[in-house]
Amino acid sequence: MIGLLFGAATYIDKRPIHTYGLQIDRRWGVDVLVGLIIGGAIPTVATVLGLLGGWITAGEAVYTPTATYVRDLGFAIVITVGIAAVEELVFRGYILSNAIEGLDFRWLSQPVTIATALGLSALLFALIHPAPELVNGLHFLSAGLLLGLAYLLSGQLALPIGIHAGFNFVSAYVFPTAADPSFAVISLSTTGPNWLISQTGLIPTALQIPAALVMISYLWWRAGTHSISIDITSKLKIR
Repeated sequence: MIGLLFGAATYIDKRPIHTYGLQIDRRWGVDVLVGLIIGGAIPTVATVLGLLGGWITAGEAVYTPTATYVRDLGFAIVITVGIAAVEELVFRGYILSNAIEGLDFRWLSQPVTIATALGLSALLFALIHPAPELVNGLHFLSAGLLLGLAYLLSGQLALPIGIHAGFNFVSAYVFPTAADPSFAVISLSTTGPNWLISQTGLIPTALQIPAALVMISYLWWRAGTHSISIDITSKLKIR
């Protein structure tokens, strides 16, 4: 997938791939760490709410700190970060960027152009993820909006990659609520409805709202503004 993106950037878009939000520097690394915290907090808080509500029961730690545990943990980190990086490059870096430019019609205002592109990229993101119930589809749609907003406000993929990887790692490997997780740090058993407490249930979905507020507050503190990044608006024609 990364090879295809390099090819598309070079031969179709005719621009360097770093323009897709990969202008990596010290600030980029800090944004990744902040994103990891924000993303990891969503399933963590969801698990705590499930425990308090009696919908989730925690068992003993599944793994002990052995060489095998460290190896498995390393594999989990590589897989999680790799998936997050590729999906963010595709849906935020490539699709959202090109949608903004492609929808840049003279009769559309810039806010409408950006909002429409964000909605389309989020919808495509939701469609490629399995959603057996409506609430699961709503989760992926709102996740696409959250990650797209992180890209639009920061102008880089660091925050979206961090949020994506943090959520996936904690929900899949630290506090998994799947019936038969292939790898887990803590064993959890669920008694509540899946539509409410699963990884893509209503509680994690609702927690994306405070996560977005925290992200916006961080960017306002870091840059002194909460408007669309100039890296994004520069893709639009000056009217």
